[in-house]
Amino acid sequence: MSKGVLVLLILVLIVVALGVGYYFYYGAKPPSEAMKPEVKSIASSWGTVTSDTTEVVTSIVVYNPNPFSIPVKSVAFDMYLNDIKIVSGSSTNISLPAKTESAIVLKSLINSRKIPEGLASHINQHEVSTVKITGNILFDLKAVEFAYPFEFSSKLETNLLAGLNTNEPRDMSVGPVKLTLKSLESIWGSVSPSVIEVNHRATIYNHQAVPIPVTRIDYEIYVNNIKIGEGTTYNPVILKAKADTVLPFATKIDIAKLSDWWVSHIKNNETTHLVVKIYSVIEFSNTEFRFELYNIESNIHTNILGRFGR
Repeated sequence: MSKGVLVLLILVLIVVALGVGYYFYYGAKPPSEAMKPEVKSIASSWGTVTSDTTEVVTSIVVYNPNPFSIPVKSVAFDMYLNDIKIVSGSSTNISLPAKTESAIVLKSLINSRKIPEGLASHINQHEVSTVKITGNILFDLKAVEFAYPFEFSSKLETNLLAGLNTNEPRDMSVGPVKLTLKSLESIWGSVSPSVIEVNHRATIYNHQAVPIPVTRIDYEIYVNNIKIGEGTTYNPVILKAKADTVLPFATKIDIAKLSDWWVSHIKNNETTHLVVKIYSVIEFSNTEFRFELYNIESNIHTNILGRFGR
């Protein structure tokens, strides 16, 4: 074999080897035409909870359809509750293996001071909120960079006042006085930076043949043994003799206490034990009587992060 033929054969082998290697590394398409990765789902869960911050662990599942791994230059995302940004996260220098789904795990912190604002927004939206995640993944496709924006959302619906509404009659004996609580209606009132108000209407039947003055209402509100509201409502009402009378009154929740409640709620697997105690004070025969008008204990469950995906 001549020297020229041998050199030519070696060059051919080198070209073939490079071609085969190129195929297995990039597939049938050149790097600039590599198939784009796809975000399949996003799931979030709670991490470490302290008095100041709550950790959110977010897993972004990405499918790489290419026969070669793809570097992820950066990932950034924001989480919103009704357009209020409650958390942000980012990460860099990640690699996606070829032809498989991979989870990009991000950890970020919610500032507990954001919670009262978020709850106030939730109440103003009639207890129907949108938890939304928006972000961007920047892939390095060898010859070019590819930005993949994403957005996922989940609905959060609650009925926090369910236990404060009843149509079941309840008889009450207060000294010589007999009364019947026929119904209790509760709705959200005004929401300010410091106080959330709940408005109540109690329908009470007075069995006596004489009217009875109600001089005040006392109340206490607890969540997971944390007192978030107490006070007295002075709104004198006369209970008509042998008739129904509507007794309106308001209770108030201290927003400053909600950061402590949030920590207890998350640590308790998103469960809150609610206790509301309402007392009424009446005058009868020149004597003042204080009695329990309503006492409710109930558990409230939420799934704030839900499951994001499409």
